Amino acid sequence: MKILFTNTGPWGTGSATVVDGVMQELHRLGHEARVIFPDSGFASPDYARYYRHPEKFHILKFPAAPGGEYLYTFPLIITDPHPRNYHHAWTFKNLSERQLRAYMDYFGAAADRIINEFQPDIIECQHIWIMDYVLEQKGYSYISVAHHSDQMGFRYDTRMRAYAARAAEKAAHIFAISESVREEVLSLYPVTEEKVSVCANGYDQRVFRPRRVQRRKLLAAHHLEDYEDMPIITFAGKISKTKGADYLLRANQIIQKQKDTLILIFGAGELEDVVDPELREEFDLKNVVVMGHQPQDVLSRFHNIARLSVLPSRSEGFGIAALEAMGCGLPVVASDTGGLHDFIVGSLVPCGDSRAIADRVLALLALPESAYRELCEEALARARRYSWTEIVRKRMSVYERVSGEAIPPVRSGPEGAREPERAAARGSSES
Repeated sequence: MKILFTNTGPWGTGSATVVDGVMQELHRLGHEARVIFPDSGFASPDYARYYRHPEKFHILKFPAAPGGEYLYTFPLIITDPHPRNYHHAWTFKNLSERQLRAYMDYFGAAADRIINEFQPDIIECQHIWIMDYVLEQKGYSYISVAHHSDQMGFRYDTRMRAYAARAAEKAAHIFAISESVREEVLSLYPVTEEKVSVCANGYDQRVFRPRRVQRRKLLAAHHLEDYEDMPIITFAGKISKTKGADYLLRANQIIQKQKDTLILIFGAGELEDVVDPELREEFDLKNVVVMGHQPQDVLSRFHNIARLSVLPSRSEGFGIAALEAMGCGLPVVASDTGGLHDFIVGSLVPCGDSRAIADRVLALLALPESAYRELCEEALARARRYSWTEIVRKRMSVYERVSGEAIPPVRSGPEGAREPERAAARGSSES
């Protein structure tokens, strides 16, 4: 079977991690898979992996000027930072009508070329968003995947609601990454319950696994020698209020008063964006080090010398970052929100409760070693249920049904995507 994926952004986020994992498993099973996504060409350690393999990775390069309309970078669905984009890059909401049209034409022309050459049996679109809509307008059959950021975008960007509603309505099937996301999809879009199924995310078990790591050597390699005697807490995710980075910095005030602890923050973004100037005295940056966006292998090594991980999100569709930490045998303190509720081993705390975050962190740090080791083993066992093998097995059952029922993707629509009728989106009165 041939499967073509689309994604609204390049690597470095949850949806791209899903595509990478699913593609690798599909290739292992003997299927062909490709992906089309935008990128602004920023240098990174994993740049060559994508740019040197055009047979698998079809990149919409930015800046671009389709039809003479200049697009300085690819737009984001919501304002959270992206590791492959500029700080405070624009969102779809910031695009003028001409720029939005140019973006759709740019993607649509590339999609035509790839589909005509690859002839996929299935097209799977990450996010219920503009790429799905463009494909529908051109007469292609597709499956959509709801990742929660697209549902956040639906609420944030009123102009995009009609496009997203049409994309959802015409999808052959919709995968939701958790039960909470499925409920969002059913409440926001004009779709039936039968069309939407839960297909959870997985993680790369070859990378995120227990391993022997020389703590002193790893710390020295990243200029962290001064923290050698402190327990380590990891946070992996965008440095944004969505991921609750500000809650962690508030909790740090309490944590540091009781125990010197190194908090390592992995992810794109700036702390200044989550620290409200008028409330600065509520935040504590003592023993906090921002590591930035790092390769997965580096993150895995730090998880293996850490004591626990924290993901205090305001909103979370699934939470692959927490699963990756658990795959290294770490308990996780996480907000009781969205998909995190389904699998966390460690502690769930009320969303936004920095005191509870601090209390649970300190309690885990104080656990007797035998109890701590039992918790680590439980976290690892729970994580291992979420393999890409199982996720692809679920996908394949839908792929086979959809490819058998639907007309194979053949271009039959107009040259370009049309503006949707302003109708049919549930929740359209939200601001």
